[in-house]
Amino acid sequence: MALMATVGKNEMLNKLVNQVLTLKLFSNNVTPALGDTAATFTEISGGGYVSKTLAFASWVVASGVATYNAAQDFNFTGATAAPGTVYGYFIINASGTLIVAERFAAGVLPFSPVNGSLIRVTPKITVS
Repeated sequence: MALMATVGKNEMLNKLVNQVLTLKLFSNNVTPALGDTAATFTEISGGGYVSKTLAFASWVVASGVATYNAAQDFNFTGATAAPGTVYGYFIINASGTLIVAERFAAGVLPFSPVNGSLIRVTPKITVS
């Protein structure tokens, strides 16, 4: 089996994050899997939620990992629409293709936002 060199991983990640990417939260109780598409995830709505555009200049790529250099805050002004829960985040590109998804730690799930709730996400993409 061929292995990808770290410099190759970094090159690939730089090309991946050098496009319009959008960070979204999902409300359905799924565990991300390799065969998923953006349609696998139900984006939350209501409660003051707004998805976040991720700027290329804010990604730091090193050792096969792309990390967004600023935490993204989702501030809620009330409960979200049914089912009213948040399980994790996903990132899509401008054409709607799923790039990455992550389920939050089991100890905080399911999370049900209320007025004043904050979810802070630092997006990361790892090539292994």
